[in-house]
Amino acid sequence: MPEGGRRKSALLEEQNQQLKKAKERHALNAALAERGGGLLLRGWRRELDPDGSMDVPYKELDWHLRRLGLELSAKTIVDKDAEEISLEELSPADGHLVNRIRNWIKDAFGSPANMWTVIDVNQAGNLDREGWVAACMSSGFEGTAEELSYLFDFIDIDESGQVNKEEVLFLERDSQERDKAIFEEKMKSRGQMQRLWASVYWSELHKKQSPLSRLAPRPWLATSFESLPPLVIVKRQHRLREVRNRQQEAKTLFLQSLSQKYGSCARAWRRGIDTDGKFCIDKLILRNFCRRHELDTDVHIQSLWSSLDSDKDGKVCLQDVSPLGAVALASFRAWCRQKCGSCRAVWYLEDLVNARSRPQKDGMVQMHSDKKMLICNFTESLKVLGCKCKGDQAEMLSALDFFNAGFISEADLCWLDAWEPPLFLTAQPSEEEWASFKSALLERYGSPLNAWRQLDLDGQNEVSWMEFVAGCRRMRFKGDTGAAWRYIDNDASGYISMEEFSRDHYKVLMSFKQWASGLYGSVASAFKNFDKEGDGTLTLSILRRSCQKGKWDGDPQTLFDCVGASNCKDPSKKLITIDDVSFLDVWPDREERPDEGKEQEDTLTRTTEKEERIVLQSKSAATLDVFSRLYTPRYRKKIAKNIDASPTAYPVEKAAQIQRTYHCCSLPPQRRPKTAQSMLPIMERIHQISAFYREREANS
Repeated sequence: MPEGGRRKSALLEEQNQQLKKAKERHALNAALAERGGGLLLRGWRRELDPDGSMDVPYKELDWHLRRLGLELSAKTIVDKDAEEISLEELSPADGHLVNRIRNWIKDAFGSPANMWTVIDVNQAGNLDREGWVAACMSSGFEGTAEELSYLFDFIDIDESGQVNKEEVLFLERDSQERDKAIFEEKMKSRGQMQRLWASVYWSELHKKQSPLSRLAPRPWLATSFESLPPLVIVKRQHRLREVRNRQQEAKTLFLQSLSQKYGSCARAWRRGIDTDGKFCIDKLILRNFCRRHELDTDVHIQSLWSSLDSDKDGKVCLQDVSPLGAVALASFRAWCRQKCGSCRAVWYLEDLVNARSRPQKDGMVQMHSDKKMLICNFTESLKVLGCKCKGDQAEMLSALDFFNAGFISEADLCWLDAWEPPLFLTAQPSEEEWASFKSALLERYGSPLNAWRQLDLDGQNEVSWMEFVAGCRRMRFKGDTGAAWRYIDNDASGYISMEEFSRDHYKVLMSFKQWASGLYGSVASAFKNFDKEGDGTLTLSILRRSCQKGKWDGDPQTLFDCVGASNCKDPSKKLITIDDVSFLDVWPDREERPDEGKEQEDTLTRTTEKEERIVLQSKSAATLDVFSRLYTPRYRKKIAKNIDASPTAYPVEKAAQIQRTYHCCSLPPQRRPKTAQSMLPIMERIHQISAFYREREANS
């Protein structure tokens, strides 16, 4: 065949292939339009391109053709040497329109997610056809309303008449960003659905309906609902709350037992807990003490240790068991060292020597001894010497009175010499030092909450003395750290909270925490319910609207200013994230406290004699006169009790026991006939056996 004929035949064959390709593409377009309800774009996305990549691989196209029932071949539809076919190749006009809106979104907004934030002005979560067209036209789209309406049908593949954010995200050009955005939006929708289910289950669970009611939650559904992440968070918060309550209960029972058995917590520390005089114990010593006194049956040891070891250093000290008593002992020790170098040297001061040289008398007790000194004479001598101690001075005197008999000896003062108290116990409170430290902290970190969280690094709303010192070092504070600490820690508890740092902000935060926990289960769950967009941020308007809808009686403006970033100059651009508020879930619940003044007096009046020591220990020493308190009839009766004595012992017998213990010469001891009760246990047993045999011989 001539060369011209061959060339003509090749051209005819190529034209035939192009005609066949056009016919098959036309047949495919017709099939897609039929599947799309008369629209090619909707059929393309429904049948060939659900992920919005705008192209179909060659291998997948054959499978789609067979699934659609078309007797077509992918080889004919797809160009030679091409691995895929795009929408623009199949329908150039439609592909060009889609590329136009994609480029417009990229240039004007950066991403479809940002575009949705702008066009969804009412934050309804969806737009109808008119709203979509009007929003795009007002945002600067260069096209006609008919084109936007056609694109609306392209986006609304389920023909619901509305489009949402997830359906618009496929217009992202970058495939990786598109897949990531669609996945995140699906997870957000799933999270919103889970929170809805959890909220309904939570509300139905707390209606306290009868189990037989048809509206009551069914037991076989409880496992599925309680495994939802929002309810898992709620259960975790409840466990934390139970742990704190258990710790508080264990500490209260422990201190009550100490006061009941030893008369005071300070004496219990010296006589029962720290018998070696090391002024610190570990967990094993505490456990052994509780077992010896049979406290392990009522007190949870692990919870007790956690409550006493507030700074988590692995040891418990005197100030953890008796805070105000430790303050008084440290203050008295500092005065002794300033006065004459040591506590032992105070024993040999002229005033105390003269007081011991005279006959000492206190009620029925009268003695002549230069080795012991009655508490009343000791306190009177200290008053003459000008000793003024802070803290609970009755706890101090009870710690020095080792035997709970109303006497102090030189050994008691030597015991106090062996103690090296922490700096904050001996420091003088200074409001100026605290004001200087707080102003420096606020100047550096802005808001009070941000400043507090720089001290409270673990987020437990408790800053111990060691954490406070570390914070001062980070700030390079050059003032008196101990004086600043003692001013804010006026109850000598060993730690401070946000309530002591900034009471007003603490009240707002705890009010919001209690409201959010009661309504949504936790603060984090409440934030996610407020965040309808799912972008992890809230504006002031959204927060205010959500709080008003939930009937929170607090001030959203104050809350927003408290937790938000303080370095944002433009208030309209100020946002808060979930990390700004979720820390409140870890904070302990606020404890309701009685008002000061008359309420405290009524509480003191209503307390029993057993509880009086605990109540008085918790009060500030500035409001109590220690000397009048020590020598009231009630307290003197309490001083006369020994921890090993029977509660029905008579004062005369107690006075005689004191005389024998300290070799005093006062009232003549009353002689009693020797009986089995006054002997050793083995002698008591022998006496019973002898009585038995004597009775048996008499009967025989």
